[in-house]
Amino acid sequence: MRIVENIAALLLVMLLLGCERSNPAGLENADTEVSPPPRGYVMARWNEEIPDVEYAGDCPFGFNVTEEDYFPEQWAVWMAERLRLRDQGGYLPWDDDRLPPDACQDPLAQPDPGFLTFDGPAIVYGLDLDGQNSRQLGAQGGSCAHDDFAGHTGERGIDNQSWRLMGCVRGYRPNDLIDRLHEGSTSIKEGGFALLMEISGMDDPMNDDEIEVQLLSANHPVTVDAGGDLMHDVSYTAHENTRYHNEVAKGKIENGILTTEPVDFRIKAKQQTMDNEFWFRDARLRGEVQPDGRITGIVGAYWDMANMFSTLNDQWIGQYHQGRNAAQSRGFMCAGIYHAMPRVADGHPDPETGRCTSISTALHFEAVPAFVIRPALAMAD
Repeated sequence: MRIVENIAALLLVMLLLGCERSNPAGLENADTEVSPPPRGYVMARWNEEIPDVEYAGDCPFGFNVTEEDYFPEQWAVWMAERLRLRDQGGYLPWDDDRLPPDACQDPLAQPDPGFLTFDGPAIVYGLDLDGQNSRQLGAQGGSCAHDDFAGHTGERGIDNQSWRLMGCVRGYRPNDLIDRLHEGSTSIKEGGFALLMEISGMDDPMNDDEIEVQLLSANHPVTVDAGGDLMHDVSYTAHENTRYHNEVAKGKIENGILTTEPVDFRIKAKQQTMDNEFWFRDARLRGEVQPDGRITGIVGAYWDMANMFSTLNDQWIGQYHQGRNAAQSRGFMCAGIYHAMPRVADGHPDPETGRCTSISTALHFEAVPAFVIRPALAMAD
């Protein structure tokens, strides 16, 4: 009988201790507010702004030339040999000696061919990154001289020097190669990359004056349905390399419009011939919360110039470098891009030379609800 009484007393003590632990501050704090769990998303769209035809502006001097246009005789000899070998089951690499030195691997191997930048007016989507309506003459505030664009709602000061760089490249014009790839979110749906977003502290999706937003690369491709569209509410595991767990940005939501303060972030991308990363600096989001839970909008950022050249041209198939092939299909010369970049760069001046090292850009995004799973830190080791 005493054993039973002892067991009952022990259970009573354990019960009392359990109640105290569940409410260590006492009953008066039982109604303490609990933060909402983070909300996860995966990007169904993530691509550079290419204006519609009626807003894109003109290239009065035509479009940029390719290496085949600039070195026609050497390309004719190389192409004839390439076709001959192909018919025999062989392969002629893009850095063959019959062609000029490969500027996609060594940008100083060729002279500046006179790259044509887009210098006229256009109406673009984007953000004012430097807080001023900049002009080519008299730029201030830590950016190199440049002309800003107008926005679709009449706003001025839109920073998007990426369009200055690529606006007269045939493959980047409206309805051409890159625009068509963007339209179908081809890079994402083919498994090139999956980019996650997590929002913490969101009490009200329409109005919240203090939230935190983090972008993370995933370690596996997106999941699509039978129609090829991204599925909602799918679980994704964040990349095991914490290099791609980007800095948390403070933000807010006002009447359904989400905005964040600037942070840097990197995105891991492995698609077709590219295995690289994108590095954007001082990036900020402006998005609209949709009734179905999606968030759509614009990212304004400065694209690190060296990283931009690398992502454009550091392409491989096995041991064979494909940058020249990629440039040819899109309509530019790597030497031309390399020499033109400093002329349009408008962000992050080098403290010693004063030359800008990044190029403003605008990216469209669409985030659909998903579940973000964090891998154990041990996995990163």
